[in-house]
Amino acid sequence: MEPEEVEQAPSLQTLVIQGAGTALVVVLSVVLIAVLAREPAVQASDWIVEQLGLWGIAIMVLLADTFTFPVPPDAYLLAAVASHADELPILAVISVSSILAGNLAYFVGPLLQNVPILGKRIERFRGRGEQLFKKWGLWTVVVAALTPIPFSIVCWFAGIYKMPYRPFFIGTLTRFLRFALFYYLFVFGWTSA
Repeated sequence: MEPEEVEQAPSLQTLVIQGAGTALVVVLSVVLIAVLAREPAVQASDWIVEQLGLWGIAIMVLLADTFTFPVPPDAYLLAAVASHADELPILAVISVSSILAGNLAYFVGPLLQNVPILGKRIERFRGRGEQLFKKWGLWTVVVAALTPIPFSIVCWFAGIYKMPYRPFFIGTLTRFLRFALFYYLFVFGWTSA
């Protein structure tokens, strides 16, 4: 029997390039929405901001970034931009909710291994995931926090692979920077279309 080959962790450069490429696609999507569906987007955004309010948006972001809920936090950022919501409260709520969610996901991740369908997928990624966190640690979380790479999944894996909590927590704080940057990129994309 031959030893099982462990996949190598991707380079930090590869992670950054993938994250930047995904960010570009997200911003271009905002421009397309602004050009092709501005009025329906504004109506939907007004409804989201008015009906959910800050607390509702906080709960939705918490769900999205803990459990990879179908509506990502970027959708609420776009709603805030399209509805002309006050930027500081919405940025604060989305950022704090996302950071709390990432930290919750760190502790939820190990529990997800017990869910049969997820446990099998986690095991298939284990070799590569362990290498990724062993090699890049904090930087894995920072790249996920700053880009549209699924933050909740990276946080699950940080907990599963027992990344030390303190550097993990510090990495999650970069979500503030990410949401501020994306908010202003969305404003740029929305207003330039």
